[in-house]
Amino acid sequence: MKLLHLTCLAVILAVSGLLTVPTTAEAARGSRSSRSVSGDPGGHTNRGVKYARQKKYDKAVEEFTKAIERQPKDPKNYRNRALAYRLNGQAAEAKADTKKANELNPDSARTYTTRARALLREKKLDAALEELDKAIDKEPREMSARRLRAYIYLQKKEWEKAIEDYDLAINSTARIDIEGRTRRGFAYRSLKKYDMALIDFSKVIDANTKDIEAYRRRVYIYRVTNENEKAMEDLRAILKIKPNDADAKAQLAVLEKAKPKAPDAADAKPKASPAKGAKPSPKPNTR
Repeated sequence: MKLLHLTCLAVILAVSGLLTVPTTAEAARGSRSSRSVSGDPGGHTNRGVKYARQKKYDKAVEEFTKAIERQPKDPKNYRNRALAYRLNGQAAEAKADTKKANELNPDSARTYTTRARALLREKKLDAALEELDKAIDKEPREMSARRLRAYIYLQKKEWEKAIEDYDLAINSTARIDIEGRTRRGFAYRSLKKYDMALIDFSKVIDANTKDIEAYRRRVYIYRVTNENEKAMEDLRAILKIKPNDADAKAQLAVLEKAKPKAPDAADAKPKASPAKGAKPSPKPNTR
């Protein structure tokens, strides 16, 4: 399984780490009502998060700016706006907002996690781990910190540590955690704990039956464990989704060629045994 480039992964984790607040049904629908929502006057934070997840970063920045105007001492929206700026390619603005958020709350789990993301983008894995350790010591249930730390452990090939963090992250949500299970499955596979890897990859397929890469991961496990019939089933599933998939075609051809042929009906029919006490048939006269 190919792991995402560090910078790309940091951006994905940044989006997943956007800070939200509990909303009323009205705010969740994106109402422009001036009615205050607890922790989110005007509902600007939640609308900003919604826009960011839709990749409408300019609109997200607008909403987070309105939230900051209403709550200038709340670091949450500085962090959110920093992420929106970064995803929009505005690095200088993102840096300024991150600095402001850290000044407002210098000893929070979120501050340490934000620093860790910055260090990860610079590929300073050990320094990022130190910041994440502080974040988790501060707040053990800070799942964005655990996910980020688990990913860094994967990069460092510290499989058991990665699994430990992913266990907590996966169990913290009722939904099927596709990202967590995919990466934990990779860690299990690296440890040759194929049965555990198979459970995770299968759960990912349950959540998205059109996930071609999840099928490929499961094919790998089936082939390693010599369950070639199941591997062929998954390869056919890939070709049903993507008929011209060259890799799936090639693997399926190899497995079908190696598959033992069923015996012909004539060969499979058992020969009748002579009756008890019967004399053997005489050999034909060749003279």
